[in-house]
Amino acid sequence: MTSVTNISKIDIDEADILVLSRGLEKTSKLTYDINKSLSKIVQTSDHSTKLFVPILGRNNELTILQKNIESTLNSVASVKDLATEASKYEILLSKGIKEVGIKNYTQLIHRLDDMAESININNKQSAEFNGILVRLTEVIKDSETNLRMYFVAILRTIKPFDPQINMNKKIPFPYYEDQQLGELSSILDYFYNNSDIDAIQESLVNERSETILRSMAFLEPFAKRITTSKNAPYEKGSSGMNPYTEAILGFIANEKSLMDDICSQYMTFKEPILDAILKRLLKTYSKLVNYNLESVKGNLDNTGIFSFELVESVQNVRRSLKFSQNLQNLDSLVQCSSKIDKVTQSLFKDTVQRIGEKVNRLSSLPTDNGVTESTVDTMSRLRKLSEFQSGCITAIATMGRDNWLVASSSPKDFTFNDNFLNNCSEKEIPMRLLSCFFSDCIDTLCLLLEKRAEKILGNSFSSEISNPTLIHSSSKDNFSSPKHKQRIGYFILMNISLVEQIVEKSNLSSILGQEGSSRIKKLHKRYVDYMVADWKDLTAILMDAVFIDSTGKKSKDKEQIKEKFKRFNDGFEALESKTKQYRLTDPALKKRLKSEIVSLIIPMYERFYGRYKDSFKNPRKHIKYTPIELTSAIDQVTR
Repeated sequence: MTSVTNISKIDIDEADILVLSRGLEKTSKLTYDINKSLSKIVQTSDHSTKLFVPILGRNNELTILQKNIESTLNSVASVKDLATEASKYEILLSKGIKEVGIKNYTQLIHRLDDMAESININNKQSAEFNGILVRLTEVIKDSETNLRMYFVAILRTIKPFDPQINMNKKIPFPYYEDQQLGELSSILDYFYNNSDIDAIQESLVNERSETILRSMAFLEPFAKRITTSKNAPYEKGSSGMNPYTEAILGFIANEKSLMDDICSQYMTFKEPILDAILKRLLKTYSKLVNYNLESVKGNLDNTGIFSFELVESVQNVRRSLKFSQNLQNLDSLVQCSSKIDKVTQSLFKDTVQRIGEKVNRLSSLPTDNGVTESTVDTMSRLRKLSEFQSGCITAIATMGRDNWLVASSSPKDFTFNDNFLNNCSEKEIPMRLLSCFFSDCIDTLCLLLEKRAEKILGNSFSSEISNPTLIHSSSKDNFSSPKHKQRIGYFILMNISLVEQIVEKSNLSSILGQEGSSRIKKLHKRYVDYMVADWKDLTAILMDAVFIDSTGKKSKDKEQIKEKFKRFNDGFEALESKTKQYRLTDPALKKRLKSEIVSLIIPMYERFYGRYKDSFKNPRKHIKYTPIELTSAIDQVTR
């Protein structure tokens, strides 16, 4: 039983083992198969991995590409929007400034500029925007060029013109319409705010300067002619420089108004432009002034007086530039003023020296003791000078009397009163200096004529000339006055008469004024005293009489009285005859001479006659004239 039992146990174990072995075999086989499958799977997996890596990479690329496409589509949409907007503005700009309007036109450019600035800030590295940025820049540039061209076109609506025509018709120089001024101002405003002002400023300066200079060219040929011929004396206002200067003043006023109208809000911009425009004009003007001045220097006798118009012209131009110190003190203008001053100031002394030269040519007194050529020449020149009063005042303002008086002149020879220049305001000095100059010329003329007459007549009494009062001494019974004094007095008075006539009929009267008139009266009195000097000596006969009571006369005294009457009668007849030789044509001079003689003779004669008329049994034998008859005789002498 036991063995059977054991055999049974063995069989069961073997069976288990067998089962297990078989299971293991199956398992091993299955494991093998699994491993084999796994190996295949690994191989397949490796192969799949090799296949999927590029696919995944491509997939990633496609994902990125999709994102890029989406971004690009967004960018394209943005570019499209910008391009659409820019295109809209470009189309509007292409219509032109006139159709769009200057303000809208500049606003459109500003919008394009803003778009370009935005691209530069936000999308500078985006290639998609590069094209539109380039296009925007081109459109802006072209539009700004159109603005400049339009600006120049407006400026050129005023063409060069002949200013003389406008001045003759008394019509203003051409000027821009209000709309044009507004457009010019808007364009300047655009470029000023864009900090791109240089080019437009240059255009403005060039265009306005060119228009003005080409307009002034119409007047230039005439401005270079002073007289019609070399030997012709200059006539006031006949030079073409006068209308040339008038036109200059017109353009200065025009340009200042233009700058005020188009760029008044930009002072730092306005002043340099105005200065630049006018500098070209003023330099051309200065060259023309210098050209004329050289011509004057070459012909001072005939054209020297024109320099007083030049000094006034330059002065007026400089006054008109008071809004700009730079222009008012422009070197070329200052130099012109300085050169003209030298010429004009020399003319004052030349005028005085010319008087001496003319008088010294006098070889004999006029047969009728009348007016000399030197007097006519002197007064003609003084009259012409007086026509240039303003220029003369400007030129003489910085001078003194010593600048024109000759060194040999003595103060006592002149009728000048120091108080006239000392007791006045600084503003009055130039006008008073001019009055002094003309009076000094008249004094010089009379003094030199007197000295020349002395030399010609062979009678010198220079010691008496230096004393204007010319006090005459007399001996008891003889005349002591110089032999030709009455003739010289008459000679000078005849010339003074012409002086007075010319003074009264010219600007000299207002220039000389009360002081000048007083100085002529002093001359008048001086030479009237010359004429009546012999009459003064005649009264000395009556003054030397011995006055005694008629009831107690001694024969010796009566003889003296007879002699006094006889000498007076003879002296009166001699002077009567001598005075009648002078043909007095000036009614005022006749009246003055008569008054002087009557005032000298009649009072003394009436006194003498009253005392001694009854001294003789037969008065008419010794007394030729009663006071009334003597007055009548004097009246006949001076008629």
